Amino acid sequence: MYGVNGRVLHVDLSTGTIREEKIPDEIYRKYLTGYGLGAYILNRDMKPGADPLGEDNILGITTGIFNSHSVPLGGRFQVVAKSPLTGGWGDANCGGKFGPELKNSGYDAVFIRGISPAPVYLKITDGTASIEDALGIWGRDAYEAEDLLKKVEPKGQALVIGVPGEKKLFVASLMNDYGRAAGRSGLGAVMGSKKLKGIIVRGKPGFKPFDPDLLRETIKEIQIGFRKNIDLARPWQMFGTTAGDESSHLNGDTPIKNWAGVGIIDYGSENASKISGEEIAKDKLMSYGCAQCTLACGGHIRRKTRFGEIEGHRLEYEGVGAFGGLNMNSDLDSIAMAFEICNRSGMDIISVGSAIAFANECYERGIITKDDVGFEIGFGKPDALVKLTGMIGRGEGIGSVLGMGTKYASQKFGKGSDKFAMHVEGQDLAMHDPRLLPSLATTYIADPTPGRHTAGGLGFDEGGMMTLPFEYDFPNRSVQRYSYKGKGKMQALSVFGTQILNSTGMCLFSTSVWPNSYPYYKLFKAIMGWDVSQEEIMAMGKRIQLLRHMFNSREGINPRKIVPPPRMVGESPLKAGPTANVTVDYRTMVDEYLQEIGIDENGKPSPEELRNLSIEL
Repeated sequence: MYGVNGRVLHVDLSTGTIREEKIPDEIYRKYLTGYGLGAYILNRDMKPGADPLGEDNILGITTGIFNSHSVPLGGRFQVVAKSPLTGGWGDANCGGKFGPELKNSGYDAVFIRGISPAPVYLKITDGTASIEDALGIWGRDAYEAEDLLKKVEPKGQALVIGVPGEKKLFVASLMNDYGRAAGRSGLGAVMGSKKLKGIIVRGKPGFKPFDPDLLRETIKEIQIGFRKNIDLARPWQMFGTTAGDESSHLNGDTPIKNWAGVGIIDYGSENASKISGEEIAKDKLMSYGCAQCTLACGGHIRRKTRFGEIEGHRLEYEGVGAFGGLNMNSDLDSIAMAFEICNRSGMDIISVGSAIAFANECYERGIITKDDVGFEIGFGKPDALVKLTGMIGRGEGIGSVLGMGTKYASQKFGKGSDKFAMHVEGQDLAMHDPRLLPSLATTYIADPTPGRHTAGGLGFDEGGMMTLPFEYDFPNRSVQRYSYKGKGKMQALSVFGTQILNSTGMCLFSTSVWPNSYPYYKLFKAIMGWDVSQEEIMAMGKRIQLLRHMFNSREGINPRKIVPPPRMVGESPLKAGPTANVTVDYRTMVDEYLQEIGIDENGKPSPEELRNLSIEL
């Protein structure tokens, strides 16, 4: 077997046992690695109805086929498990440098079940794994935990949780590289429930590509394409994901005031200019790239704030949106500090910002009071925002409630607060508004991991052309923004393409620099020895997506029955601004998409589709 290790590691923390499993080549050919391999193993090995925080849940960390082969932007890894937020399929994608090092250590993935009697960490070096005592690391924040594990293996890479993960708060993330987060789906809480503080990995590749010469030629071709498209890359290098912060807060993209406000009116252009990419770039010390990255969209920064000095990662768009417009805040000191607290604590920035926005609205409506919180909160109060973020990070006071996400908090607060708790099936919504990008409603509702802007779909192509990660022939790529019929096929293709991307270890931003052109076909040949047609690559993507849906159908989740929060789709519509009077016909789009991919009225993949794709578990 070429390109991969051909084996995965199974760890049972309840019994302390570790075993290897060899994965046949045909499984890689059907499901790739990443989300695909994770979905295959979890569907095969997990019983329906498992408690997400119980010993039967399986936490998987999976590498990508392109990891460790110097493929530009091919260094990401994935985390999978049953989500405590949604009760269904959970996954999270992450950059940093952990993924290739895990693959180098001898395994394409590690799957962890059981609950340890005491805090532990997992050590994997050169194909040898052991469970080690973590009592001296338990209780430390994510940065401190990473420091301590790297003392064990100075040349290794660490994946850790902070205190929120230990306390099983649903906003908890898995962290590596001092601020890179596998943030969504509440999977940090799953790791904490197993009393697993972290994983340290180190190794040297024991695998080789099928055709090294073809791989070198293909990488050279990619690098030439990068130089030709350097104008597309420069904004990422200069500003990262913050390049459009100012415009997004004004044009209807960034949700404002817990999704009830209008950016151009309620937030205003003066406030938007204070949180622009140009302002944020003033703090940058140097550019930063994840493993195998040529884009370098990250940045290391230093900022002196009235809350203290920060040395860490540059702000990202989602963090600016969550701590900025969503909370009616334009104070960059507070946004940067809340972002830093999340990274250091190990928390999903989107969920934390959403929970605070929900709390602010509850406070202003009188649903919660100063006695409940301990101090005054509300929209446009930056100091209170930072204080709440810290309380969530410590699981302290009302922070222990908000740290479980807006669905849980609305159940605790009651008094009709569920009407403005902005989540889909428990997952707090991303910082992009379907009232401007209607197809995002399809993704937010119909993907097995709801509420997620990175799960694939036409949302960011609205008003333009469908963009895929690789070359694929399709006659009409035009995407009409407020046309709700006839998008099912293109939505499906976009989703399948995203599954290929996530199951090879590629970065989502590669599609921005190499639209419809990254040479996946050549890379499959060079690394794995596969000749893959356009039809087969889409079948791979569809097979992976249906496996994710299969997991949810076993848990009784039917995407056709999911109802989003009214504000998300413009029920009742905004009265002014760029998206005034927009009500998104999400039901037409969702039904078309699910019919296209073969999901029946009960939310299950049809037997015919499973046979056609040779899905057997």
